[in-house]
Amino acid sequence: MENISNMSRRGFLKQCVVGGIAVYSAPLLFGSDKFKEYTNSKLLQSDWKGDLVRPKFRFDAIAKVTGEKIYSRDYRSKDIEGWPSNQSYAFIIRVTKANRIFEGIDLSSLASNMKPAVIITAATLKKDHIDFPHFFGKDMLLPEGKVPDYEGQEVAMLIFNDFISYKLAKDTLQFNDKVIKYSKEIHELTSASKAPFATWRVVREDGLLKDKYSPLQDGLIFPNIKNNKVSWPSKGNEHGNTLDKAIHYANKLHDDMENKDWHVIDKTFTTQSIDPVALEPEAFNGWYDRKTQTMHLVICSQSPTEFYALAGEMLAHSPLGKVVKDLVVHSPYIGGGFGAKDHTPFPYYGLVTLLYSANPVSLSNDRYEQFQAGIKRHPFVMRNKLAIDKKTKKIQGLTCNADIDGGGRLNFSGVVTMVGLSGMQSIYYIPRNDLEGSVYPSSMPTAGSMRGFGTLQTMASMEMMMNEAASDLNIDPIELRRINVSKAGDKNTQGAIPNGESRYLEMLNLSEQHPIWQNRHSKKIQFEKDNVGKKYGVGYSIVTKDYGTGAAAPATSLEITPEGEIILKIVYMEMGTGADTSQGALVSEYLGSMADKVHMSEIKAFDVLKQFETDSPYLISQDKQDKMSKNPQWTPVIYMASAASMSAYFQSHTTTICAKLILEHGLYPAAVEIWKTKYFNNAYTRANFDDFNSASWSNGKMSANGFPPIDLKTLAKKAHEMGLVTGVITHAFNRWAWSSATFDINGVEKELSIDALALQYGKGKKSRRKTDANGFTLVNRKAVYYPKTALNRAMVTYLAPCATLVELSVSQGNGEVEILNTHTWLEPGKVLVKELVEGQIEGGLTFGVGHALYESLPLGEDGAGNGTWNLNRYKVPLAKHVPVWNMKYTVLPPLSKTDSSKGIAEVVMIPVVSSIVEAIHHAIDKRFYHLPVTPEDIMKEI
Repeated sequence: MENISNMSRRGFLKQCVVGGIAVYSAPLLFGSDKFKEYTNSKLLQSDWKGDLVRPKFRFDAIAKVTGEKIYSRDYRSKDIEGWPSNQSYAFIIRVTKANRIFEGIDLSSLASNMKPAVIITAATLKKDHIDFPHFFGKDMLLPEGKVPDYEGQEVAMLIFNDFISYKLAKDTLQFNDKVIKYSKEIHELTSASKAPFATWRVVREDGLLKDKYSPLQDGLIFPNIKNNKVSWPSKGNEHGNTLDKAIHYANKLHDDMENKDWHVIDKTFTTQSIDPVALEPEAFNGWYDRKTQTMHLVICSQSPTEFYALAGEMLAHSPLGKVVKDLVVHSPYIGGGFGAKDHTPFPYYGLVTLLYSANPVSLSNDRYEQFQAGIKRHPFVMRNKLAIDKKTKKIQGLTCNADIDGGGRLNFSGVVTMVGLSGMQSIYYIPRNDLEGSVYPSSMPTAGSMRGFGTLQTMASMEMMMNEAASDLNIDPIELRRINVSKAGDKNTQGAIPNGESRYLEMLNLSEQHPIWQNRHSKKIQFEKDNVGKKYGVGYSIVTKDYGTGAAAPATSLEITPEGEIILKIVYMEMGTGADTSQGALVSEYLGSMADKVHMSEIKAFDVLKQFETDSPYLISQDKQDKMSKNPQWTPVIYMASAASMSAYFQSHTTTICAKLILEHGLYPAAVEIWKTKYFNNAYTRANFDDFNSASWSNGKMSANGFPPIDLKTLAKKAHEMGLVTGVITHAFNRWAWSSATFDINGVEKELSIDALALQYGKGKKSRRKTDANGFTLVNRKAVYYPKTALNRAMVTYLAPCATLVELSVSQGNGEVEILNTHTWLEPGKVLVKELVEGQIEGGLTFGVGHALYESLPLGEDGAGNGTWNLNRYKVPLAKHVPVWNMKYTVLPPLSKTDSSKGIAEVVMIPVVSSIVEAIHHAIDKRFYHLPVTPEDIMKEI
């Protein structure tokens, strides 16, 4: 193989296309000609743009409210131009027991008009050398003669050539316990003989000038695995190696927990398995055009960029897949993500069906199947100790030992464990800690990065401990938090300093002044007097949640046409958070108008950058990074998966840089030329137009230094005539800090916090520049700086805080909880679209109420894996359970105009959970250490 560090463009194309398959990211599909006409009309553009800087409605609003086909499950082959009209349908058969040997399937119950055209089993896949990509492990379909790894494991796929036979067969088979043949003998669960998926341990001991020990300073530690169990050394040595030192300080902290001057909260907390109940169950549609050897896919995933690579890997290992030349992937809106569709295995099952079908194939979960096979939230069991000095009320140390249920397949369990532990400290400064967690396989459906990424579980338990400690120490809960709040410059439990100002103290002070908090004791007396049979309670919590992965890689393409139309393309996938709206809106600050078109999950546009990656950004050595950095096309990560918290800060970073460069090198010089020519005695003197930052926009027109405003369309036309910069493509990398590189732009060297750049110049002047099909020219960086690989050990540095106050009542007759009022304080940095932030607050409250009071799936055979769960059994909060008209909030304004937008996502739900549990305690004087807290739990205590 050619040395990748000296690879030519031809070599790159030949070697980076996985298994010889070229991958294409196709645009969103729309099935209505009328809708196409409307989206292209000036009417819709002006409606979406509102006053040019504030959107009138969401970018996707018209499509959604008119019921257009925008979700992956909306499409059939007849909706897609160029596809055959004949549509086949597939159905997956899954086991419902995990303690017996699987002996095959019995389809004898199917009448002749229900017979599948194709039956795919593990034997079929073995014959054709097909299995999952490495990320998901083995046994894509369970072979006969094996004990399943988990309830709901897939055993067969049936393909039907028409909808009627498919529907009749599915109705016959779905809840038929005779379809799966099992052994009579009961067998031990396979998970009992498996090692943990992952184990993390975070130890820190504060010191005077530097930490005595911390992961960032000294390195990470990992255990031995003996008999599938975690084994740590029993003794440590403060002068030994990294592991010796960590164990020494961990042991010392555990010994010191016996200090009589410390008040220790020693409790075990348990959290439940939860289904995300996404609006859209997972779906797939695809067609393999054998004539052109092209596979067309419509997938439902918030990580389509990873799918491209893994699908190519999967196909490359099979003789059936090796004949595929092109993979065309459409990534429509996914109808709810939040981890539920992050690295989901579902699209790969759809891909396999195409190898065995002559027709396009639709594979769609119904709600029962989604409960059975969809990604779940991890249940945690946490044995926590929080030590607080009785006199000073300062936290002295925190320990946690967590056992985490990862379900049947690995997925993101290891990362969830790490993020949960590293985020547990929340807003508090903790000088000493020993946080350990192991995630184990189980017979449950696979758990993944769903809603909170592990921090919901750990932070909720931390807040419950702080509330209990305040009660035990007879101190106001907000005052106890104020004493222990982490300040700017304080280190986290990994020994790293979080970025930016912490505004926790400000939020605590605001919360303390709220009337619900001020009057909670007197109102309790009056409320219970006025409402016989009801108990009144108030609870408060505050957390700060990390956002980012430590390997974020956003990319943006932004261009302005000669007519002034703004076209934005980003790698991010819209999952309900409104990223298309916010990204389309933020460019108005620099371009005077919001985007006219926003393309999500874009890949092809960035081919001009010619980037390649080599190693995992988490595992690469510093020496290897230094070596590879010398190649201007190398980057630690080409594309990032989409996550709820990744657009506001990370995707906005490259979008903002694109807009700034177009302003600086395109629109502003065009304006200067117009001003100099028309409105200045340019032939006799020189005008001072050197600083593009002097430009400002108002009503879609640019002005500077008192010169006449010029509209965007005129500027765009002039910029194209002059051959100025009219389009920019950027790519960046963030490892808890941004990379930076130097580029030559029009003869001037400029350092930017990106690592790749391409420019498009106006079409009015001929140029010898080499361009791609879209007219972009690659600008190779001259030098680059990437954050050091050791910064991976920081684990968390970007944080967004949120506090919630909950007022509720508890019925003494049936134990039901009624949420009366809530108030949320949120510090999101620079707000891009106010309504989207408000929507997150409202949704977060609903999620939190569900987690605290309603949502839960049993573990084991009675859980979702048995295929009988749906919303008739699974409880979710309804409108009547949420104080729809009494949800108040305070959004803290940014500290300055240069503040970045913070990733919010799940932080708005986490304090809701612990606030509700504390409010229940205030109401009935009983603490609960498990979730959810049900009416039955409450009635046992009252």
